[in-house]
Amino acid sequence: MKVLVDRILLVLLFVVIFAASATAALPEFFGADHLGGALLLAHMFSSGGLVFLLPIFALFWLFSCISSATSGALQRLGFWLLVSSGLLTIATIFACMLPYPSTEQMEQLIKLHGYAGFAMVPALFVLMIGAARWRSIQRARSSTLG
Repeated sequence: MKVLVDRILLVLLFVVIFAASATAALPEFFGADHLGGALLLAHMFSSGGLVFLLPIFALFWLFSCISSATSGALQRLGFWLLVSSGLLTIATIFACMLPYPSTEQMEQLIKLHGYAGFAMVPALFVLMIGAARWRSIQRARSSTLG
């Protein structure tokens, strides 16, 4: 059951991060200078999923999948990179919603939000590669005799 929940959380996180990254990157491909309209709505919808899913994923994996006995170094690195960049992504946009930053500070926070958000993509791939590698090592260990 733990493996099923583990995989479902990873797939959901992949879908949410892919949707948020794709909606953020599409205006750049079409020459627009900002995110707006239907793409902004899709980005906000997927970011709501990220804000809900990332803490659940982090707590589940922290207590069941991230230790030297249950994961490899690459998987742990990907996990911590993903959680830290995800929390920075969420925190920067939350800081923009507060009444304290000036316009220039908000522009800097939005730029940092974009960098942290796009940093989640390679971190997710490191995590997925590390998890797949760890599972293949465990399968090989369990199938060998002796």
